[in-house]
Amino acid sequence: MTTTRVDRRLRDFIRFHTHVTQPETSERRQQINTNEVIRKLDLIGMQHLPLPIIWDGVHLIDEGKVASKTEITRRTRLTYRMRMWPPTRWLDDYFDWSVRDADWYFQLANLLREINFDQIKGRTDIDRAIANVAVIATAKRSLVLGIPVDALVQQINWALEEVGQLEADEVELLECLPAEHLLKPTDQMDIEQMSKDRGIPSIQLVETIDTRGRIASLLSGCFGGMRKETAEKEIHPLAIRRLNVASRMLAEPSLEALARVSRIANEYVAFRPRFEKKMIPAADGDQTRMRMMQSFDELPKMAPSAWAIKVASSKYFRYRLATKSFMVREKIKRSDRKQLFYAMLDRSKSMQQGERIYKLLAILMNRLRAVGRREAILGYSFFDSQVHPEVMVTEVDQVREEIRKLTYEFFVGDDTDINLAIREGIGRIQAIVTDTQAERPELIIVTDGDHGINVQAKELKGIILHVFIVEEVNDDLMKLAIETGGVALQEL
Repeated sequence: MTTTRVDRRLRDFIRFHTHVTQPETSERRQQINTNEVIRKLDLIGMQHLPLPIIWDGVHLIDEGKVASKTEITRRTRLTYRMRMWPPTRWLDDYFDWSVRDADWYFQLANLLREINFDQIKGRTDIDRAIANVAVIATAKRSLVLGIPVDALVQQINWALEEVGQLEADEVELLECLPAEHLLKPTDQMDIEQMSKDRGIPSIQLVETIDTRGRIASLLSGCFGGMRKETAEKEIHPLAIRRLNVASRMLAEPSLEALARVSRIANEYVAFRPRFEKKMIPAADGDQTRMRMMQSFDELPKMAPSAWAIKVASSKYFRYRLATKSFMVREKIKRSDRKQLFYAMLDRSKSMQQGERIYKLLAILMNRLRAVGRREAILGYSFFDSQVHPEVMVTEVDQVREEIRKLTYEFFVGDDTDINLAIREGIGRIQAIVTDTQAERPELIIVTDGDHGINVQAKELKGIILHVFIVEEVNDDLMKLAIETGGVALQEL
């Protein structure tokens, strides 16, 4: 994103901040160590912020009320006069220099009334306060840039709503995603398709993108830009990492399409990993469990208490033995077999149109989350007129690396051959199931192709097929996926 600079007008309004929330004292604020908040702010690049902004961030957590115009004017006057020389204060009694920015603070107060701060989620009050500070500082600087208050409120609330429910693994994958210009050159953005996806006129979309870009630059600038990985343990609160993603979503419109399609995929139960922790009987097992007797061959495995019954009442013992109602010990071990997903991803030239690349990435990242949660293993290959080498992702630390590798060059292939991709995917799945500890394989096709399909459902040999067709229609492919019991979506 391009850096937005604020000029020197309203210098004091940028430098100072008269807190606009009430009450003046708060039990919650007294419980929070202000020095701890400042230390965390320094660690994530939000240095030298006025202390009243921090107080406002904490007051909003405590459901503080925004002060009235009279109260804001009083605080503004007091704040500015504290920084004046005695002779200047005497002149201020006549010229009211100290209240020249009161209207700007009142606009800021009205703006904060409309922002949905409850969308900011954090593990602790300190984390939420830091995120509140970033939003307040962004709103303040955006006012100086001349961004209309209604547009500012709308965009900030939209961004907070988009990222408010993101889980830690989703944030991590989005952070690893290459910048928009690496996936799709900005001069090739399809404004018409983007406006169609969002249901708004293209002229309105262009104006919105410009406004969002300026807000994103200011929001990102509050905490030193995008988070950088270090060898140290993660110190950035998840609330702030979500705001980093929010700044990217504002600056990179195509991320909207990615988030939307990913959430659509999450809604389908049939597309969720069928992960089960299994304990299977094994002579060399490292754990023991008790179960009911199944045959008389298991007499040596009976618990010692069962033999005590024989001494007390042999008749009752024989009855229990005849009905196989004794418990026996059994050695077991954990099964490490995971579900296998294999994705065939279209990299033909037509995938460069619209926001198809991001919609494809949405499905890929959705399955990578399952690997990150240790619920599945994922193999995937790109295809066009031929199928390209496969990539296997079996370990958690591979997930982020695979996301970083994806660039625009992946999507400059030839024409699409979906039938070849399906048949090759079936063969590769069978080879993987034979060689690895994987089960219940499912094949995923992501394409924009509308070509006829001659693959029969019986060729999949029990493999479930999921189909995601981006911005196009393919009834034959949809029918094939439905026959196998998979998810079938088109015109994404």
